[in-house]
Amino acid sequence: MPAFDVNWQSLIEPKLDDFISTGVMVLDEVFDEADLGKLQAESGFVEYREATLTHGERQANIRGDSIRWIDDNCPFGTAYLESINQLGRYFNQTLYTGIRRSEAHYACYPAGFGYQWHTDNPKGRDERVISAVFYLNDNWQACDGGAICVIDKQDNTAQLLPQRNRLVLFDSNLLHQVAITHRRRFSIATWLRRDELIC
Repeated sequence: MPAFDVNWQSLIEPKLDDFISTGVMVLDEVFDEADLGKLQAESGFVEYREATLTHGERQANIRGDSIRWIDDNCPFGTAYLESINQLGRYFNQTLYTGIRRSEAHYACYPAGFGYQWHTDNPKGRDERVISAVFYLNDNWQACDGGAICVIDKQDNTAQLLPQRNRLVLFDSNLLHQVAITHRRRFSIATWLRRDELIC
């Protein structure tokens, strides 16, 4: 089996109608164990920097994670993104989303931090179509906190724990937050975008 090979259609098709109506989808056991282990290892060794808000300011009371954008120096993260690009092509075929590319970064939240309510498209922007978060921690429990909370298209709040090998997908315009985590939390924040990459 090729690395990071996922049959997105079989995973998503049973949930597609619900995703259309709510804008939120949860996929569990996405990658095989070997590929998951590669991402877990790489996430622990990359060099992180403190994340900032859209305008470049660091405000830990709003956002407390550190990040490392996935690039050619992250071979397993790059393979993950190639699989996410296949996911984008699936959404283009089924939902006509116009997705052209994806981007992602590793994120590490230390205990005691989260990310307050926000959307992934700053005001006046709409390049991000679908947001996704892939979770890397083993043995996550409800008492560990760190859930992602998303207000869906029906004004219901989904509270989803960051369980290993789980991919949470949601409309990038939906309000969401990361609840305070009580242990170090690793994930990959991902966006499927409709714009071209400008070099």
